[in-house]
Amino acid sequence: MKKANLLSATSLAVMLAFGANTAAAAEKYNNVSEEELARAVVNVLKKDPKIAYDALVKYNKDAKSKQAQSEKELSGLEKRVAEILMDNPPIIVGALQIYQQQEEQKKLLAEAENYKKYAKEINRAELFAGNPDGKYTLVEFFDFSCGYCRQMAPRIANIIKKNPDVKVVFKPVSFLSPNSELAAKAAVAAHNQGKFLEMYSGLMAERVVNEPVIDKLARNLKLDMDKFKKDYASDETKNILKSIKETADKIKMKSVPTLVLNGMPLYAVEEIQLQRAIDVLREASGE
Repeated sequence: MKKANLLSATSLAVMLAFGANTAAAAEKYNNVSEEELARAVVNVLKKDPKIAYDALVKYNKDAKSKQAQSEKELSGLEKRVAEILMDNPPIIVGALQIYQQQEEQKKLLAEAENYKKYAKEINRAELFAGNPDGKYTLVEFFDFSCGYCRQMAPRIANIIKKNPDVKVVFKPVSFLSPNSELAAKAAVAAHNQGKFLEMYSGLMAERVVNEPVIDKLARNLKLDMDKFKKDYASDETKNILKSIKETADKIKMKSVPTLVLNGMPLYAVEEIQLQRAIDVLREASGE
């Protein structure tokens, strides 16, 4: 039989899962038919797919240290398990995929719990558009220098137009460029004059945002320029952006845009997906 260190490591892990951690315990499995044994191996890996992952880690570790275990050291039953795994490699591949899916699901659940913990801060409407008393709150963490966020801007605008019961809360962060903060301050200053969405859309349409561009947009929106400049440079504006960053840090936000709907992370970026998520909430509430 060819050496198959990874499979051997897996077979050892499977044997432990059987409870056969002694020669006496393993002996009772020696007379099991190949079909029954194969079925048992599959069932064990289904119940505990992490076995395959642990075996892969062990194999990589052993390979690096050049101390990989030889199949000659396996018992008779362990060799039978290893043969089953060698003849059916999809068993291991499938177990690894299931384990990865389970781990991803755990991460998503943990993320959702963290969002729930900070829901009040996430929904805090420092900057918003749409219905201020909306039954549904869509929050977007975004960066004015993010290309994907620029693509999101018209979709968000359409969601606001089509859903009079939705409030959209905007959380600008400055991860990608120093100019992101300039744009965020301009958005806050425009919000103070009831022109946030117009400034937001205008900034998102610009490939490069700097102070001359911001000045031009503010004048085109016919803002009170004295007030705009004062608000733009104010401590209050700086504190708003600082508060938003702190919230992003608390929820361990890793990328933009990040969307949250009624306190729950929303893994969707297309307008049709956003609309469907809102519709599902309406259906759930009997509307």
